[in-house]
Amino acid sequence: MSRTVDTTAVEALAAAVRERVEARAAELEAQGRTLELEDVEELAERMVAALPTVHPLDEPLAPFYDTAGLVAWLGISRQALFDRVRRGTVLAARTSDGHLVYPSLQFGRNGQVRPGVQDAVGIFTRAGVDGWTVGAWLTTPSEVFEGHSAVDYLVVHRSSAAAVAHVAEAAAADAARWAA
Repeated sequence: MSRTVDTTAVEALAAAVRERVEARAAELEAQGRTLELEDVEELAERMVAALPTVHPLDEPLAPFYDTAGLVAWLGISRQALFDRVRRGTVLAARTSDGHLVYPSLQFGRNGQVRPGVQDAVGIFTRAGVDGWTVGAWLTTPSEVFEGHSAVDYLVVHRSSAAAVAHVAEAAAADAARWAA
């Protein structure tokens, strides 16, 4: 889903920055100094660097459930959810601020983890692979899956027993290779 930029907020930010830069220039002038803004583009880049960024995994893995939302939807306790994560029956990824998020792509309409996805998550969890890596593996197109991602391969093949087995075999091969 594409979001447009709130132009009012951008204009307010630009005005606030202008106000602060002008105030700083006035302070420096009062000291007999001048404000040097030689590389305006570099300064703009440094300022924009403080804004939230798009992570390469946001698009293929998002949207995410947070713990409270998933617990409510599934009608289970937090402990039951954490137990599923620990056992590798639900994929979770830890954010930089320590929270767990759960990619929605793993769930069917009834809240069950999709066949094949659950198999791969379990294999990788037992091998100690982190959630972000598992998510990337599930969503990255591969020749192993006829140019599809593992998730799309399962969709194309309607999660047939053969497709589920193929995904599980590929996950086990990669997990073994990564552990070596």
